[in-house]
Amino acid sequence: MTLTDNFNEEKKAKDQASALKKIIHKDIEPGVIDEEMIVNIVLSGFKDEAGRLARSETLDLNSVTILRLEFLKILKIDHLWVMPNLKILSLAFNQIDKIENLDMLSNLIELNLSFNYIKKIENLDALIKLEILSLYGNQIRVLENIDSLENLLIFSVGENLIETYKGIERLRFLKSLRSFNIEENPIAKDFDNPMRIYIAAFLPDLKYYNYAYITPEERIQGRKKYKVELRDLEETEKTEIADRKRRAKEKLDETRLSECFVEYLNGHQLFDSLFEDDPEGVALMSIETEVNELKKDYREEAFHITQRIYKIGIEQHERRQKEITLFMEAIKDGQEAAQKKGIALIDEFLEQKQAIFKRVNDILSKTSQDDPDIPNLKEIAAREAAFTEIHIEFNEITSKLKKALMYIEIQLYERVEEANSNFEHIIQDFTNEFIELVQAQFVLLRDAESNFNEVLSESVQRNATLLVAVSPNGDSLPEPLKNFLHDKDYISSLALGMKDLHMHRIDAREDRLITRSGTWVKDLCEKLQRDEVKRNRSKISEITYFLQIQRDEMEKTINIPQIDEDI
Repeated sequence: MTLTDNFNEEKKAKDQASALKKIIHKDIEPGVIDEEMIVNIVLSGFKDEAGRLARSETLDLNSVTILRLEFLKILKIDHLWVMPNLKILSLAFNQIDKIENLDMLSNLIELNLSFNYIKKIENLDALIKLEILSLYGNQIRVLENIDSLENLLIFSVGENLIETYKGIERLRFLKSLRSFNIEENPIAKDFDNPMRIYIAAFLPDLKYYNYAYITPEERIQGRKKYKVELRDLEETEKTEIADRKRRAKEKLDETRLSECFVEYLNGHQLFDSLFEDDPEGVALMSIETEVNELKKDYREEAFHITQRIYKIGIEQHERRQKEITLFMEAIKDGQEAAQKKGIALIDEFLEQKQAIFKRVNDILSKTSQDDPDIPNLKEIAAREAAFTEIHIEFNEITSKLKKALMYIEIQLYERVEEANSNFEHIIQDFTNEFIELVQAQFVLLRDAESNFNEVLSESVQRNATLLVAVSPNGDSLPEPLKNFLHDKDYISSLALGMKDLHMHRIDAREDRLITRSGTWVKDLCEKLQRDEVKRNRSKISEITYFLQIQRDEMEKTINIPQIDEDI
């Protein structure tokens, strides 16, 4: 949808809103979205034969990408989780007062909630692909919760109740935003401080305000008018900009490293996670003698180990990707070779077909020159005999072509099946090798944890004993270690509890890596198998359809009933 289309639709909707709300679906009772409503609306979009077929089959809501539930007196958004592949959703002209239950629609590109009773912008964070958002004609008072929609291109919040500039500056973080509409809000009616000039100053990446291009002169005027406010805002934003860049990098790293199964292993993340929600560790570290140095040494040792895991993950991922690339290229070469053979056979068939149809046309041409009022039974019989002979000959070459094409396809399918099987063994071996390498590192990490725990326990025990000797009443002991006065095994039990927790978290991270890598191999190989079966079936259907078209053309030309023959 272009900016002009968006503007025209919004203007048309605005002009007709009041009248339409009164007359359309006036007999419908207010309610919520349910599956029956969705199915009825989707089916109503099919016409004629398509509609009949759609009604005769089970409707696959997963495949629906566009849904318009308008003028239906909907009170609440619900049940849209059954359509996770929706790209365009319109709930305009209803009675919705809250944005909710959209979390499953991560593929949504366009969302229209115009002319409802919505009071707050919320619950949109999951719509990471959203490009067009219209909240025109609602009851919104503040712009908020919108700056996470990084792909947003067009945003309309006109004809609401917005009275403050607050929140507009957050749109600065939407670097893709090109069009913004806030007309007919109280804030836009301050003629002494035109909103257009404010927008021109504070949203430098925006191209259109209220669907009109922002000129360079307006930019200059805005920056001059709001020079002080802009300077203060830019200073305030520095920390958040840096934080957003850091989070974006972390997200990018997480995505990249997740493909290698070593996410959060490129720094101190695993080590730091060991001590989160660890009351035993907090108690042991509270004595603050050499224990901090011991923890620091353990941290460095753990870092070196996780760095090795991280590097192994990167190297093994690259190795697997190279093998996948080589495999896919080999499969593609095989498919192209089979395709060339098939094309050569079809070209040969078409030449034969052309010669046969020339013979048919010659016979038909000679027949048309005869006097139709004087039937010649002998010539008619000869013509019919010739047509029968031609028909048999044509069936023979189509049957021959089918056998040849099917043979090529069967050979290709069997070769790909064998290649898939060999590839599965290879990629499984690669993955097993990767797992063995990282398992060896996790053994070292567990050894490091055991050594740290033992040394820490001895150090705390020794220092606690000294503190009690100096102050028998325990005044010098940290509060978390007071129980040591009455239980000499208390520190040992704390150390054991900490070790159990840390070992559990190390084991969990190792299990996660092993499980995910195994699942990846399984999913990859199953997808290759599914894709090949789908390609094979499609090719067989293509061959069958092509040959049927040829037979139909021949039957129509010579007007002889089809021979009941499976070709």
